[in-house]
Amino acid sequence: MVAVFSLLCMSQASRHTVSAGETLYSISKAAGTTPEALMVLNGMTASTVYAGQALQLPDPPPPLLQAQHTVSAGETLYSIARAAGTTVPALVALNQLADTSISVGQVLELGGPGLQEGSAAPRLPAPAEPTGLEQGLFTLDRLPSSSSSLPFQSAQARRPAAAYLPEVGYEAQTLNNCGPAALAAALRLYGVEANQQTWQDRLRPTGGNMQFAPAQRLLAELGFRSDVQRGGTVEDVKRAVAQGFPVIVLQYHSVVGKTPHFRVVRGYDDARDILIMSDPLSGPNVALTSHDFDVLWNTQGRAFIPVRPLVTANARKKP
Repeated sequence: MVAVFSLLCMSQASRHTVSAGETLYSISKAAGTTPEALMVLNGMTASTVYAGQALQLPDPPPPLLQAQHTVSAGETLYSIARAAGTTVPALVALNQLADTSISVGQVLELGGPGLQEGSAAPRLPAPAEPTGLEQGLFTLDRLPSSSSSLPFQSAQARRPAAAYLPEVGYEAQTLNNCGPAALAAALRLYGVEANQQTWQDRLRPTGGNMQFAPAQRLLAELGFRSDVQRGGTVEDVKRAVAQGFPVIVLQYHSVVGKTPHFRVVRGYDDARDILIMSDPLSGPNVALTSHDFDVLWNTQGRAFIPVRPLVTANARKKP
């Protein structure tokens, strides 16, 4: 009860003082926002925070006014629950639904965590400007089983319906350092103890964004295949992960046409139609639907690097 209360209090506050052990990611998650939004709001050039630092948080949500919602075309029970600040099971129970199927024009009673009997439910936000995304980035409540990391005998071999690589690392990036941070996170699977600063000068020699060429040269020196593949598909990425290889992709971060961004795909789940990423800006286990992953990938020729050792999947390298 104490933990829930503290999260609710934080989300309603306009300022937050950083405590020891907190990160920008943990603060943004508790406040219902993103690390990127907090960096912009506070004029930060890096995602690093320190104990005692005062951070401005986004304004609290609008007053609770609306108790019902009429389903529009393209909406799902998940997207409605997320916008209303509640869960799919809560909406299923509240509306006595047989399953999660809904139809256009259907009127749903809304609810949310912490609402008392007779309280109004959260008002759904106004429709956002169209971006082509269904859900955008979101944090997972559960992860699929670990991958067996067994390579396939052929490209046509059946892959598992879900896979996850728990040994892939996570590195919270500093400004423009998503590339080095993503590379360090992927290599952690192979025992490479490095961080984003280890090769930053080599990967970003001009101080700008990382390009594929220096990343290729570094991977080759460390004993990894360094081929950049282009024109990739979601199935290409899933198959590499199922074989036990993390995949570095270059996409837009969360808005089409804005902020090119490197992230590492470390898992997928066909049943939920999602891909799971170690994202240097947004967190260690954030997800996109296959559709949204595809939409955000339409930059740099749908390029990706499966991080595969030249010899065995158990190779161990040192920086």
